[in-house]
Amino acid sequence: DEAYTDQADPCVLEHDNHLYVYPTASQSDFSVWSAALPETRGTTFSPSDLTFSKSPEPVLTPTGGCPITTIVPALGKGTLTWAPHVSYDEDSGKFYIYYSKCLNLYVASSSSPTGPFGDEKFLQYLAIDPMLFHDKDTGKDYLYYADINLPRMWFGEESIYVQSMDAPDTFSDEPPVQLIKPDQHPWEFFRSSAIAPRGINEGPWMYKGEGDGPLYLMYSGAGADTYHYNLGYATCETPMGPCAKSEQNPISVPQKPEEVGVFGPGHHAVWTDRKTGKSWVFYHSKDSQDNGVWDRHICVDEMKFGEDGELLIPMTRG
Repeated sequence: DEAYTDQADPCVLEHDNHLYVYPTASQSDFSVWSAALPETRGTTFSPSDLTFSKSPEPVLTPTGGCPITTIVPALGKGTLTWAPHVSYDEDSGKFYIYYSKCLNLYVASSSSPTGPFGDEKFLQYLAIDPMLFHDKDTGKDYLYYADINLPRMWFGEESIYVQSMDAPDTFSDEPPVQLIKPDQHPWEFFRSSAIAPRGINEGPWMYKGEGDGPLYLMYSGAGADTYHYNLGYATCETPMGPCAKSEQNPISVPQKPEEVGVFGPGHHAVWTDRKTGKSWVFYHSKDSQDNGVWDRHICVDEMKFGEDGELLIPMTRG
């Protein structure tokens, strides 16, 4: 969308034979881009074949301010409204949007995937990048997110946590569990600014293979405004862990995607096409190799599986 110089952190939702894509864009509100899926889709179908239309109005405009942007302008602008994740709850018939605003987590609800979303509810202090995972085997919901440790921002780490849910907008009494933290050198530790955490694991997405397939906790590492930003994954025994990172990380093909003109691919969502069985990764990448510049756009590529079940994402700047 030419109205924005930076679009990132896409979430993708399929509902009633439509695809809905929700990105970070203005940092003050969220809009959605939607496209009808063709009834017949062959093996050559790609989501990049679709024509997406933007909602005429924002689906959510959070209230309140964000004083920290005055203190640390490099963090962003507006209310730091980032990383939406939209999920449909079959029991209530409602859509829930999880998001971070001013470095805290919130949730709001709507009767439609195009909003408007309302009844904003606070969830968690100092956390970003929420993702709700519904475990079809148990019927339980889990919220994954990245923690923000402000007292240790310049020397600390950004890690992935999970907490079980009693309802789509309510945490259970179980404490959050840290699943992974930055520990793979050097790719998870690149940053463009001293205000960024020393090591970064963020943008979680829990993906379950078909049948009794493994649980893949996918994530992004390094600074999102650098061309080193990339995707990795860990396999988990349960939705609450424990999880072990793949030694093959990062999982872009090639592992240095700048070699094929793809810069900083990451913060993704996965959509599995039930017609074709293919899984697609929606992600953002930078327009340039310049570190410290927020110039991202939305891409999509097919997710592949290696002989041993490892995840691979050939990057095409698609």
